[in-house]
Amino acid sequence: MVQTIFLFAFILCSSFAFWLGLFRLSYHLLDSYFRRKKWQMSHHHIMNMCEAIVSGAQAIASSVCGVVVVLSCYHDVMWAVHPLASQYGLAASSYFIYDTFAMYEVYLSSLPEVPESFGKRVKGFVKRRTLLVLHHVGVSAFLFPVLVYRSGIGDFFVGCFFCVELSGPFTNMRVILSRLGLKYSKWYLVNGIAMILSFAMCRVVVFPYMYLAYGAQYGLSVLEVVKKIPLHCNLGCLMVLIPQLHWLRLMILGAIKMFSGKRLSEAEEKID
Repeated sequence: MVQTIFLFAFILCSSFAFWLGLFRLSYHLLDSYFRRKKWQMSHHHIMNMCEAIVSGAQAIASSVCGVVVVLSCYHDVMWAVHPLASQYGLAASSYFIYDTFAMYEVYLSSLPEVPESFGKRVKGFVKRRTLLVLHHVGVSAFLFPVLVYRSGIGDFFVGCFFCVELSGPFTNMRVILSRLGLKYSKWYLVNGIAMILSFAMCRVVVFPYMYLAYGAQYGLSVLEVVKKIPLHCNLGCLMVLIPQLHWLRLMILGAIKMFSGKRLSEAEEKID
């Protein structure tokens, strides 16, 4: 047990260091590139792109791990086991901790004058990114205990949760294209369509899919599955699903506005 805890702690800490190191490296490379090309790119926009690059990298890694776990465990959604479910789950937990810190740094870089008081800085950050902060803290606080105490049950469903990140590369490419001044290009439009479709499938449709997969194995309808599984599982899925529906709504409204020929403000581009 002690050896397992040390292994989990090592994976958690080393993966946090990896995400943070990738963020710092991305900033160094982008800042050097833009200086060499003499592009007028603000510190805030470079920080914003660095956050998007790391987020996109994590989304790709999570999606690959998720697909591998789902395909390996589909034959028995409750009892089939794959080591990536726990191992990458810890790396994903550390990512959400890192990303909260990265969002805080990006927020500070957007301020014309940074408050001297740490309390005021944190208060302003939480007020600006309330839903994302709650989402990140909730996922990192919920995901780690589940990975430790689920006793190797339900790797298939862990893989499905990893797959929600399939929309991540498109979401983050949207930020990068915007910062590069390509907001009104065909690439931005194509990426936006791909983002909405992948977000709808991987972050919304995935939830009824998990209930259907469980029901198919045990010969139950979706309603019977809802009644059979523990209440905290249903509530957990609902808590994760609600913000996804909110973000999908914002994406669709933004797409409608763009197709009608109107311009999106920087505030409207944020999905939080």
